[in-house]
Amino acid sequence: MKNDRLFQLVYLLLEKGNMSAPALARALEVSVRTVYRDVESLSIAGVPIYTTAGKNGGISLMEGYRFDKTLLSDYEQNQLLFAVQSLKAADLQVDGLLSKLGGAFRKPSQDWITVDFSRWGLKQLDSVRFETIKNAILAKQVLQIAYCGTSGEMTNRRIQPLRLIYKDKHWYLQSYCLKAEDFRLFKVSRIAEIAPTDEHFKQNYEGEIPPIEIADVPCSETNIKLKISPRLAFRVYDEFDRESITVMPDGSMLVEACFPMDSWVIGYIFSFGTNVEILHPPNLRQQLWEYAEKIAAHYKP
Repeated sequence: MKNDRLFQLVYLLLEKGNMSAPALARALEVSVRTVYRDVESLSIAGVPIYTTAGKNGGISLMEGYRFDKTLLSDYEQNQLLFAVQSLKAADLQVDGLLSKLGGAFRKPSQDWITVDFSRWGLKQLDSVRFETIKNAILAKQVLQIAYCGTSGEMTNRRIQPLRLIYKDKHWYLQSYCLKAEDFRLFKVSRIAEIAPTDEHFKQNYEGEIPPIEIADVPCSETNIKLKISPRLAFRVYDEFDRESITVMPDGSMLVEACFPMDSWVIGYIFSFGTNVEILHPPNLRQQLWEYAEKIAAHYKP
């Protein structure tokens, strides 16, 4: 715990240059006396840290100092390397940083994980889009987007981008929408067009951004029970919680799950074709039959 605090203290001084003991105490959530004890510990360890008195005095590091890698444990060094390596997921150019950290820690590059959030066949498009969003967030730059809503309607919006979120296999852009005058969550894959504007914003909305979690909504109908062929076992494990799946002796899979009772669920179940049987509720079987008849009529020669 103390080693963590010492590293935080050094990092703060590297970032700020000079800080008073009370300011460090507030940042580290310790007493001023503890700060001075930590300064003494760092000095004994060879860190060129010093204090100056007076109006503009405080605690500082010698100019040009670089933190000693021994402040981080072997586990912490590996965690830092892994965290930086994970930034490749957003297509950030971190190879140079990885090489420097690996050299500083005297650790060979261990490329044991590859994370790629881009869609199949659309890596270049997604990379450009993420770069545009990233730059706009960092520069507090208003974006002009064309967005396809759940109704299928395409709308043009000016948004203040706040943060990118990866949730349930999808990227979302949390923003303040100037059209709605409220916070909105945009699914990145539904952004048809995106372009930065010359307009910037100063608001940081600290403490105002709503959480992305959606409160649980009770089912409006009885849980749906499905019997799915083992041929589509891969979809079952991809799309349902393990707790809701029961594997039968013949290999078929019983699934019990709560679905929103609207037109979406009909199309979703229909996507399983003849590899699914609706066990409950009975009226859903009738709705699926009617849907299949409409499809057949649509494609009738």
